[in-house]
Amino acid sequence: MAEWYHEPDPFRYRLGALIQAARSVSLMLQTEKALFEDFGFYETDWVGKMKSDPVMLWLKETRTSHFHQSALAPSSWLTMECFRNPRKPIWDDEEVEHFGTVDPFQCTHFYINAGPQTDHGHNFIRLWSMEGLNGRELLEACAYIYDRLDELVSEAHKRLGASVVSYVNLGSNRRLLCMEDIDQYRIVKTRMRKGKEVWINKPTRHHQRAT
Repeated sequence: MAEWYHEPDPFRYRLGALIQAARSVSLMLQTEKALFEDFGFYETDWVGKMKSDPVMLWLKETRTSHFHQSALAPSSWLTMECFRNPRKPIWDDEEVEHFGTVDPFQCTHFYINAGPQTDHGHNFIRLWSMEGLNGRELLEACAYIYDRLDELVSEAHKRLGASVVSYVNLGSNRRLLCMEDIDQYRIVKTRMRKGKEVWINKPTRHHQRAT
């Protein structure tokens, strides 16, 4: 999802896959119910917590078939900002000038490559969200879901006298370190290089253009 944040269709496909996989975790755990001496830790404690957690409730009630544009459109946006526009008044000290909100279902490369010729860079800032998340960004919401399910799976293993590999880092607020900084995926910064507008802040694993 993160790597395809600026490609709307691949992003939606991966969101659907993640939600489908996340929803299957508790179902798989319930099929192993007979292995536990006391399954109350799940049926009482975890089910109760999930019912009172708005993000986990969203996960439960969301169906993968709902990831078409109409489900994302009301809560998602893409904003473009001009960076160091040479036609901006010299007495204006601000380097970034708000340009406006555009169609979030066009990939960011469309605006970089197919837009009008320019002599300055831009910042492209996206936010993907859905109804039921109250404006919460989808990468952050899905990272939160992963954290909660990782806790559940870890506790289930512990109760069976088994162990599961943990990737938790000391001082991290996420179970996976790669889920900590989502802004690196949300914001594209372009600058002029040899007369061409280029993306200068690609994440470590480069964004790829859909074919």
